[in-house]
Formats: sequence, structure tokens, C-alpha cells
Amino acid sequence: MKKYFNLFIVLFLIGMISCKSEKSVKETEINKIKELETQIYNDSTHSINHKVVTKLIDAYSHYANNFSDDSLAPEYLFKAGEIAMNTGMGNQSVFYLNKLQNNYPKYKKIPYCIFLQAFIYDSQLKNYDKAKEYYNLFITKYPNHELVKDAKASIKNLGKSLDEIIKGFEKTQVEKK
Repeated sequence: MKKYFNLFIVLFLIGMISCKSEKSVKETEINKIKELETQIYNDSTHSINHKVVTKLIDAYSHYANNFSDDSLAPEYLFKAGEIAMNTGMGNQSVFYLNKLQNNYPKYKKIPYCIFLQAFIYDSQLKNYDKAKEYYNLFITKYPNHELVKDAKASIKNLGKSLDEIIKGFEKTQVEKK
């Protein structure tokens, strides 16, 4: 009986140590992310530090992979997608937004995730078929969303230059008079 009690104590202690160590690792990674977030923009040069961008995106991804059940995991994937999009890394952005959509389908920002993928395919990757597919998916899944009008307008203007869009708008205005 004493053997079993000692074994229980040893297993309990191992469990406590591993839980504490996982919590410590998680906190360390969160702190690293917070530090990188403060370094992404250089105030003195008024520019983005692309080395920090890459490190931050990797840190977000690493956290989401290692702590996929944590509530920060989907938020970090969304941030990775946003930062990649805003720094011209369209393919990488679509990758993270798609991963978010597949792994966390109930996440509150999924409608924006789908819309952003359409926008990236449209504006950065110039893949208009994919853009239309994602805009239509967005409209179908979220017909009452505030961005539905934008999605419909984007479909109408796929592949058009800014000049073509302006001329079309002007023509519509003239026809209304």
C-alpha cells in the first residue's frame, strides 16, 4: 500500500512540475510576442522593420501550433494573417487566414477572415477567380454582414484598374441624372 502511495505522490509531483513548466513556457512566448509587437514599427525612421515582422509572424504561428487549445491561438493566427497582408506577403497571409478558418470555424472573426482572403486574392495576388470564389462564399455565409455591399462591389470590379472603376462610377452618376 505504501508503494502505491509513494507512486501516486511521485506522479502527482511530476504532473505539477509539467503543468507549471508549460505555463511558464506559454508566458515566455506571450511576453516575446508582446515585445516583438512593440518593435515592429520604427518611430525614428517611420518604417516597418521587416525582420521583426518575420519574427513576429513566426512567433504567432509557433504559439498557435504549440498551444492550439488556448484562446490566444486563433487571435494570433488572425494577427499573423493581418500583418502578412499589410506587409505585402499575400500568399503567407492567405495561408494563416485559411488555417484559422479550418482550425477555428467558430472563431468570431471568421467572416473577416474570409473577406480578407478574397481581398488579398483580388488586390495582391491578382487571382480573380479565387477572389470571386471567396467573395461569394462570404456573401453566402454572411448575407447580413456589414461588408456584403463591399464584397458585391468588389466582384463587379474584379480585374479593373482604378481608372476603369472611376469611369464606371462617373457613367453611373451621369445616367442617374
